[in-house]
Amino acid sequence: MILNLIPEITAGLINSISWHDAVHVFVLKSHLSSTPVLGQSYDILTNFQKSWNNFVSTGQIGAFFIGIMVGWFIKGIMP
Repeated sequence: MILNLIPEITAGLINSISWHDAVHVFVLKSHLSSTPVLGQSYDILTNFQKSWNNFVSTGQIGAFFIGIMVGWFIKGIMP
């Protein structure tokens, strides 16, 4: 991705190109060269579901809520 920017940035005088233009070219090139996220598979949702199931099945959700209650209790005690 960065290699695609080298001809545009180095074609003219480096001092004559502002950072705004360089960032604009970088963003434009990165959006045009990449595939859209929605066009890809839904592995993100599958991974989230697997992570959530692991979070629940290992008992980490119970530890999370116990930690919230203990923290709330300690916060109430402290002046």
